[in-house]
Amino acid sequence: MSEKITREELQKLDKRQLISFILNNMTKKMGDEKPPKINAIAPPGFSDIKLPSKPAMLSPGTAAATPGTPLNAPPIPKIPPIAGDACGDFTKKKQAATPEQLAGEKRIFVKCERCDKTFIIDLPRRLVLESPLEVVPVTILHNANHALTVYLDQNFESRRDYISEIFNLK
Repeated sequence: MSEKITREELQKLDKRQLISFILNNMTKKMGDEKPPKINAIAPPGFSDIKLPSKPAMLSPGTAAATPGTPLNAPPIPKIPPIAGDACGDFTKKKQAATPEQLAGEKRIFVKCERCDKTFIIDLPRRLVLESPLEVVPVTILHNANHALTVYLDQNFESRRDYISEIFNLK
C-alpha cells in the first residue's frame, strides 16, 4: 500500500487491511523509524461482526438531515386535543352565587385547641360564597389573648385552623 491513500481506496479495504493501515500510520506518527511487526490476525469472533450499512450520500443541492434524526424518519404524530376541562382551567372564576344561596346563615362547629372549647357559630353565607377565594379565612375573636382562624371551603368545611396571638398596639 502507498503512504498516500485516497478516501475511495480506504472504503474498499476489508477489516484486516484497515486495521493494519491504521496501526502502521499510528506508529509512524509516534516517531519510530522501524515500527514493530504487527500481527494483522483479527481476534476470534471479530470477523463475524456485522457493521451497519453505509449512510446514503446526499447529492449536491439536497437538504441535509438535521443532526440526530434518521434520514427516513416517520413524521411525529400530533397530540390529540384534550376534551373538556381535563387539565383544569385556572383562569376561570367561580360561579356567582344566586341571591337565594347568599341569604341566611350556615351553622359551623369549630374547636380552639388552645382553650379546648368548641364553638357553635352561625356564619353569614355571603362571607364565604361571595369571596373570590376558593378557601376563605375567617378569624374568630373569642379570647383576649388569642384568636382562631378557620379556612372554609365553598361547602363550609374547615380545611385548616390556626391559632394566632393577639397583640394590641398602644
